[in-house]
Amino acid sequence: MNKNLLMSFEEYSKIKHETPYFYIVRSNEQILYYFGTQHSIDPNHPQFNLLKQKWNEFLNEAKAKKTLVLVERNIKDDKQNTLEESISKYGESGAGMYFAFENSSEFKNPEPKIEEIVTFLLKNYSKEEILYFYESIAINHWQKNKIQQNINEFLSKNNEKYKKLLDWANLKISFDLLKEIHKKIFGQELDINDQSFFSQVTNPVTIKSRINELSRSQSIYRNEYILGQIEKYWSNSYNIFVVYGASHAVMQRPAIESLIV
Repeated sequence: MNKNLLMSFEEYSKIKHETPYFYIVRSNEQILYYFGTQHSIDPNHPQFNLLKQKWNEFLNEAKAKKTLVLVERNIKDDKQNTLEESISKYGESGAGMYFAFENSSEFKNPEPKIEEIVTFLLKNYSKEEILYFYESIAINHWQKNKIQQNINEFLSKNNEKYKKLLDWANLKISFDLLKEIHKKIFGQELDINDQSFFSQVTNPVTIKSRINELSRSQSIYRNEYILGQIEKYWSNSYNIFVVYGASHAVMQRPAIESLIV
């Protein structure tokens, strides 16, 4: 695989693509199906009918040879009773997990450990910036899914995790702390009701702040790592079914297609 073919964000920003975004890579002996999704925990989202259809086509083409499902979320073996329950709990990654368990396929998350990502980010970004990035993702999730939990309770559940990751002995995650960090970075007050802001501030495509730059940096790091994992499993003769966000599918495609060049 030629990882240098990974699409840059500058290139990605100039194209339009469908979501879901799907493609197949085939050699004489192996297949790779890549299903790029819209992140959703709604079992009624129409993409899940198409995902199930492509999975069945993958199984038929793989002909019972060893198969592997790769998903974006790091889910420990947690098989739900139904596909719908799995999607409601884990989104499209839950669907991938459910398919794998139902068909005795191997199931993995090909991401670097968060400890590795944070160590990488600390080379160029402060602890406060890194915490703000991850908690902005959490707030966006809280907003979009209308989670019925106090924002401070919701944010504080990961306090020990980030205290350890960032080596931040007296860390106490709260919305007040995020407001302080926000004021330092942006020079203005933080509005918890501004859903568009929390969607945009972690967007790696459009650079408007240090947090967008951080998001882009960690996304490139992740993409390169994921490509390495795909190459490893391909070289070990797996037939691979990937369920990831559509932007990853698009940006990784040129490199993945080089597996068979």
